[in-house]
Amino acid sequence: MSTKHKPSQKTVAVHAGSRLTGSKAVPVMPPIFPAAVNWFDSSDDLSDALDGKDYAYARISAPNAALLEEAVAALEGAEACVAYASGMAALRSLFDAQPWKAGDVLVMPTDGYGVTRFLYKNLCARWGVELRPLNQTDPDAPARIREWRPRMVLAESISNPLLRVPDIRALAEACRDAGSVFAVDATFPSPFGQRALEQGADYAVQSTSKWLNGHSDALGGTVSGSKARMDPLRSARILSGDVLGPFEAWLTLRGLRTLPVRMKAHNEHAAHVAKRLSDSPLLERVIYPGLTSHPDHAVAGRVLEGGFGPMVAFEIRGAGQKEGDRFLEALRVCKPGPSLGDVGTLVMHAASASARRMTPEERAHAGIRDSLIRVSVGLEDPDDVADDLLAAVAKGAGR
Repeated sequence: MSTKHKPSQKTVAVHAGSRLTGSKAVPVMPPIFPAAVNWFDSSDDLSDALDGKDYAYARISAPNAALLEEAVAALEGAEACVAYASGMAALRSLFDAQPWKAGDVLVMPTDGYGVTRFLYKNLCARWGVELRPLNQTDPDAPARIREWRPRMVLAESISNPLLRVPDIRALAEACRDAGSVFAVDATFPSPFGQRALEQGADYAVQSTSKWLNGHSDALGGTVSGSKARMDPLRSARILSGDVLGPFEAWLTLRGLRTLPVRMKAHNEHAAHVAKRLSDSPLLERVIYPGLTSHPDHAVAGRVLEGGFGPMVAFEIRGAGQKEGDRFLEALRVCKPGPSLGDVGTLVMHAASASARRMTPEERAHAGIRDSLIRVSVGLEDPDDVADDLLAAVAKGAGR
């Protein structure tokens, strides 16, 4: 792909990761290469392949994963990318890549994804590292990072599930001052909505199972950054075995082709649904960065691109676990599901799904109440989505 100017995200998504070396023919859609093992006529060629210059064994490198890595790196504006079998494997690789010693500090969002917190809490305990949850949208957050001088800071560009939006540039500057590695899980906005590396992150993380794939049919995760930071991750993956399979890589690359078009629609639909929900007296509050009532609305306007994101959350007035269950069972258009990023709208009760691994005390400290519902807004007619959510809220509340 050659143009006289820097291509847009739409063009990059359609064309990046299309060409394997060694042939003049370029398939419009790369084929699936299921072979786990390749053989060579020359011992020298086999030796070169085992050194990573070709494809010898799928645990070392494989064509479909390599094409996906190229495409994601282009979307992230990164020198390189490493693909993993899941988003959690990608986050685990980040932890393992740091030179931890007893007494080091790891900072992550107070209201971040509960499974990430559970993973890092266990790893920190094993290594004698102190895990410090931090409200990263607090004006004092950069000062705390400079004071604590953590080994690593993990941020979520839109937090899961409360949809808080930290100022990534301010956190990145604080991390540079503190000598801290700065990683950003930008799964919620996707590279279409935020290129975290351009805002100062050292690592950009994606759960490709979500928006990049877009169809809920393939797990995966990526870490993107400079070649110097990716080379150790790639070498470590050879030993850990957290490789992305050829079918999952192929499905994800196929979905990635339409990412900008889908995300534009997801963002527009989410904004419409949030506005409709905000008029309901049955809801305690509606959480969406695009609403002026959102505490991070101004920051979101600076750090997010192409809209305010595809996710909406809300609290049902006076609801607990029982009312939340009734709400989910009353849905007809939307589907209750513990994930996000599908073409269809997925809805979950936060305390029993994304925050399930958090203790009641951790959820309370984060502000995740039993009345909180998280919505991944799909490509259906947004009025159909809003009507379904409001009808289910009314039924769940016994109205």
